[in-house]
Amino acid sequence: MGKRMGYRVFVGILALVLSISLVGMPLVSNVVAANALPQMDTQQACADAEAQAINDISGTTWFLIGCIIGVLGYLVAIAVETNPPASALVGQSPEYVAAYTDCYKRKAKEIKSKNALYGCLAGTGASCLFYLLLAAAAGSAAETTY
Repeated sequence: MGKRMGYRVFVGILALVLSISLVGMPLVSNVVAANALPQMDTQQACADAEAQAINDISGTTWFLIGCIIGVLGYLVAIAVETNPPASALVGQSPEYVAAYTDCYKRKAKEIKSKNALYGCLAGTGASCLFYLLLAAAAGSAAETTY
């Protein structure tokens, strides 16, 4: 009888463990899925923000600013923060808004600073070339004058 009683206790405990795991598994999987959702949400927010920043920020404008103003244009491009459009954030979760804003600002600064730097370098190169040509012309004019 003791052996049969031990078997019943074992089967009862096994049934209890299986019941708890069958009921608890969907709850645990929902918690795991809920924790994974913000990660996917932030990745999508970052992708959306980068695409929006590429559409919003004019690289040509910042290139010209770098050409005209030089190093100061590059410094302005780094210092000025561009905020994302509010229409892209309406109705989104706080995590999405935070990730979108961070990624948008980072991508906008990258576009502005890169193009302003290229403009600064191009403007500096053009200025150096202009002064070299001017010096060469002045030198040749001085040689031909008697």
